[in-house]
Amino acid sequence: MKARKSWAMAYCGMAAALSVALMLLGAVVPVLMFIAPAVASLLIATVCVECGKTMALTAYGAVSLLSLLFVPDKEVALVFVFLLGYYPLVKPRFERIRLPLVRVLCKLLLCNGAVLAMYGLVLLLVPAGSISQELKTTALVVSLATLAMGNVAFLLYDRALHNLLQVYQLVWRPKLHKMLGKR
Repeated sequence: MKARKSWAMAYCGMAAALSVALMLLGAVVPVLMFIAPAVASLLIATVCVECGKTMALTAYGAVSLLSLLFVPDKEVALVFVFLLGYYPLVKPRFERIRLPLVRVLCKLLLCNGAVLAMYGLVLLLVPAGSISQELKTTALVVSLATLAMGNVAFLLYDRALHNLLQVYQLVWRPKLHKMLGKR
């Protein structure tokens, strides 16, 4: 029993460390700004599979805190903290909703609420200042278009997360257990 706990702690720590490294990479390479938090969330999901929800929440908290402290691009860290980091842990609750349309609407509600809360916090902390009315109108149209594209990207992420977790369960997990000598 003690060996199982130590294995779980080691796996959780390694996944959290790798997630923080990915978040740092996402801040350095601009194209990875949203990819790094998404891959880090996949690592949090594997912690949930291997070690349970409590350890996964601990890993999420550790990665969130370390990302906020050390990642230079705070938007990368905030995307993880506000949405992608915990989403794999709440995804099973959404999957219990029987009606597909209601399930998708609930997921999009979470996504949009988290994104609006994140950018609301950013605008509260860093006010944009006074901008002209024409620029405000243009900014609103561009923001709505960006939010719509973000919804599509989130639904693609949701499906990719589902598929990658299945691949993890069927292919990577047995190889990981064999490599580490876990039964």
